[in-house]
Amino acid sequence: MKKYIFLKIFVFTVFAINACAAPSLLPKANARGVKTSYKRYSIFRYKDEDVLCEPYIVNKDDWLYKIFRKKGEIAEKDFPHFLFLFKEINPQISNIDAIEPGIHILIPLKTVKRGEYDQSSSGNVDVPVIEFSTIPKDLDLTPFIKKHKIKKGENISTLIDKEFLKKGGGISNEGLKAFQLANPNIKNINIVYEGADIYLPDPSIKSQPWFKSLFQGKTTQDKIKGKKQALEKFKIDAYKLIQLRKYSSLIGGTLLSRGIMYFPEENGSTQVLDLSSSPVIESRDGSRILIISGENVNDELLKSVQAYWKDLKIQLMSETIDKLKSLIKKKPVKKRNRTLEYKKIVEILLSQTDYDYIPDARIPFMLNNINLEASFGRVIREDTTDLLINFGNVYGSALEVLGKKEFEIISITPRLTSLELARKLFSHLGYTIWENPSFFTGEAVESINGLYALKKRDKFFLPVKPLSTNALNYLEKEGIRILSIKSKPLAE
Repeated sequence: MKKYIFLKIFVFTVFAINACAAPSLLPKANARGVKTSYKRYSIFRYKDEDVLCEPYIVNKDDWLYKIFRKKGEIAEKDFPHFLFLFKEINPQISNIDAIEPGIHILIPLKTVKRGEYDQSSSGNVDVPVIEFSTIPKDLDLTPFIKKHKIKKGENISTLIDKEFLKKGGGISNEGLKAFQLANPNIKNINIVYEGADIYLPDPSIKSQPWFKSLFQGKTTQDKIKGKKQALEKFKIDAYKLIQLRKYSSLIGGTLLSRGIMYFPEENGSTQVLDLSSSPVIESRDGSRILIISGENVNDELLKSVQAYWKDLKIQLMSETIDKLKSLIKKKPVKKRNRTLEYKKIVEILLSQTDYDYIPDARIPFMLNNINLEASFGRVIREDTTDLLINFGNVYGSALEVLGKKEFEIISITPRLTSLELARKLFSHLGYTIWENPSFFTGEAVESINGLYALKKRDKFFLPVKPLSTNALNYLEKEGIRILSIKSKPLAE
C-alpha cells in the first residue's frame, strides 16, 4: 500500500513539474506546422529611444518602400519617422531611391524599452522567431510580439492589449488568433502559471495582410465595409492635398486626386488605383508621378500601372513635401511694386475726368548750380497752377527747390489704400469729399460704401463694392457719374 502511495506521489510530482515548466519553454520546432529558431537583431539608440533593427541584404528588384511595407510597426504608425530613422542608421546610403542589390542595410522595426532584450553582444540581441505553415515562410513575428513573465494573479485577458478585447469584455477572435500565433505551445489561454514566459501580441499585427487572410468567411457587407474603411484610412488629408497642388503648380504639372483609374491585366483581372489616396501628377511632357505613402499601393497594382505608363516615376509623400519646401526656398519672392500700382490707379481715375494728365512729366530744376530733371505725374489745370504728383522718387533738397516753383506738389506715401489715394488726389483738385454718403429711397435712408466728390456741377462717386439697384437708380437720378478702378486695387 505504501509503495502504491509513493508511486502516486512520484507520478503526480513529475506531472506537476512538466505542467509548470511547459509554458516557460519557447515554441518547439517539432510542433505541427510550427518552426522556432533564433535570429540576431541590432539595437540602435536614437535620442531617448532604443530601436530594434533587422540586418537585411538588398535583393534584386527590391526598392525601399517594398521592404518597408513588409517590416515592422513604425512604418504603419509613423511612416515619415520610419524614413528618418532609416537615413540615420544607414548613413552610407546617399540616395534611398536607388539601393543596389547586395548591399547591407538595417531596417528599423520598432521602438523598445531599455533592457527589454538581453544583448548577446554590444548592440546585438538574439530573438526567437516563430514561423507557421499557414502564413508566409519568411514571416518574422518579432516586430509584433513582446516577451512577458507571468506574475501572481495575472491572466491573459488583463495582459493582452485592449484592442484585442470585445466591447463587453473577453478576448476577441482576432486576439485569440494573435495570441496563439505568438504562443503555439499554450493550448488553453485560461491556464497560465506564475513565472512562465509568454509573448504578448501587438495591435499592429492586425494591419498585416497575412494576418487578415487568416479570417475567412466574412460576409459581403463586411468586405464592403472593410474596403470603405481602408479607403478612408489612406485618403489624403486636406493639408497634404494643398501641398501637392502647390508642388504640381511649381513643376508645371496637373494633379489628379479624384476618381478611380482601372488597369486591366492579361489574365482578365483589373487593378484599381484610387486617386484620393494615391494621386498622380501629370507633367507637360506626358510623364507621370505616382504619389504613395504607407500601404496604399501594392506590388501587383504598381506592376500594372507601370505596364501602362512606361515613364512613371514613384515618389513618397514625405519626399514630395520636402521637395516642395526646397522649391519654395529657391523660388525668388516677387516684391510688390506699389509705385507702379499707385501710378496706374491715378492714371485710370483721371482718365474718367475732364483733366489732361501726363503720367511721366519731366520737370527741370537747378540744384547747386547743376541742371537736373525730376519725373512727376502732371495734372493740367486751366484755372490755376498744374498739380504735380510725386510717387516717392523725388525727395530732400530737390523737392524743396521744386516746391518754390509755380507748382502744387503732393506726395503719395506708402501703404495708402485706393480710397485714401483717390481722396487725396481729388481734394487737391478742389473737390469736396464725403465718405459713405446716405440717400433717401422714398421709404428709408440707405448708405453707399465709397467716395462722393463734388466740385461745382461735376459730381462723381467711387464705390468700394458693387452697388445695389436702389443706389444705382439714385445716383443716375441725381446725375452723379460712377468712377471705377479697373486694375487690381490695393487692399482696403
